Amino acid sequence: MARRWLFGLIVVLFLVSACQPQPLASLPEQLAKKQADLTSYQITLQLEQSDGQQLVIQQWYQAPDRLRTDVLQAGNISYQCFLRGADLTVRHVPSGQEEQLRLSSENALFTAPLLLELWREGQTANWQAAEERPSCYLGEFAWRDLSGEPKIGSLWLDKRTLLPEEVSLFFGSTQVLKLRFENIKLNPVLEEQLFHP
Repeated sequence: MARRWLFGLIVVLFLVSACQPQPLASLPEQLAKKQADLTSYQITLQLEQSDGQQLVIQQWYQAPDRLRTDVLQAGNISYQCFLRGADLTVRHVPSGQEEQLRLSSENALFTAPLLLELWREGQTANWQAAEERPSCYLGEFAWRDLSGEPKIGSLWLDKRTLLPEEVSLFFGSTQVLKLRFENIKLNPVLEEQLFHP
């Protein structure tokens, strides 16, 4: 009798687990919800280019259209980008020079809300679990270079928080850009003054 009961319980548990949505299948919905719940963020990341040059990027975002990006080289701020609606101001910090620019794909890395963009890409990415990082999901997504040519990118997301850990962008088989996220704060209170040059 006890064996029959135990066997029945195992069958029920198997059927219940089989009916549960698979984590990878529900990932686009989870990312869309994270994106919808986001009102602000602060991130710090390391950017490494194929030529070995490394930059530190700090970015602040306040919904719906406030963005500030600081670009640091060797610990010093080189550039600051301030986006308020469609108004983009770029400041070269060492010289103090400022200029008003139009948004374009050439300055998209520093004038796009990176976290929102990555979650958006993640909603259409091909996801898999990867043995080399069991705490992460690995997604492959398409992106376009300045000429509009389609390219491939890879995105590592923390399974628990769904925050990005690392992004690589490729031209063919050559990695041209790697972003490593060091610090992400979701929905902090940000002062309006932060977004003014």
